[in-house]
Amino acid sequence: MAKVKRNTARPAPGKPARTTGASKKAQARPAVKKTARPVAKRAAKPVAKPVKPPKKAVKRAARPVAKPAARAAKAPPPPHRSTYADAVSLYERGMQALQAKRYREAAESLKAVIARFPEEKELHERAQLYIRVCERQLTPLDATPKTPEEQVYAATLAINTGQVDRAVALLSAALQRDPDNDPAEYMLGVAYSLRGDLASSFTHIARALALNPDNRELVRKEPDLDALRQTEAIRAILAAPPEPPKKDRRPAPRRR
Repeated sequence: MAKVKRNTARPAPGKPARTTGASKKAQARPAVKKTARPVAKRAAKPVAKPVKPPKKAVKRAARPVAKPAARAAKAPPPPHRSTYADAVSLYERGMQALQAKRYREAAESLKAVIARFPEEKELHERAQLYIRVCERQLTPLDATPKTPEEQVYAATLAINTGQVDRAVALLSAALQRDPDNDPAEYMLGVAYSLRGDLASSFTHIARALALNPDNRELVRKEPDLDALRQTEAIRAILAAPPEPPKKDRRPAPRRR
């Protein structure tokens, strides 16, 4: 087998040495490897690692900004004054009286809340509101009878409650406006009978019978005319045949 002679000749100075195709590849490979590998590895690695903030800083940033407001909302209400319970008790007593329509008692209790507990401002506004309600209920309406019919009705109620003098005044006023009002004449005769003035009672009862003969039945049954029915004058009128009425008949007021 023939031996291959190696070219051991050294290149002359200043001239590049001749290289074969294989030696050229061998010389190129290391250059590629040396330059490609480090570049690839350096590109894959991050240039700088992010610096982690300290744990304390993270916790502070995570807290909500509105936390102070939440603390204020959860704060317990200020303690009530020692007089608060007494003021509320008196206020509730007034409200119970108002619901039971005891308006005078309710107004007095609510006014006492304002007078005795001036520091309980939160109760004053409500107390004043219900005090005005009580005052409206306690203010009497204008119930003054104006027509003769209203005056006769009011006089009948006055007689039933024992206010005979008021009844006489109302009935006299009704007769001044309507002289032929037979219910007013009849009730005025009853009022004078209760007073014990039988002469005046007879005058008005006789006038009521002349205006309306239907009043005879009332005169016979009226308990307040017992003393008058014992007189001969009224017996004679009741026994005589009734005369024709002098005017249109009106319903006599009913006693209750």
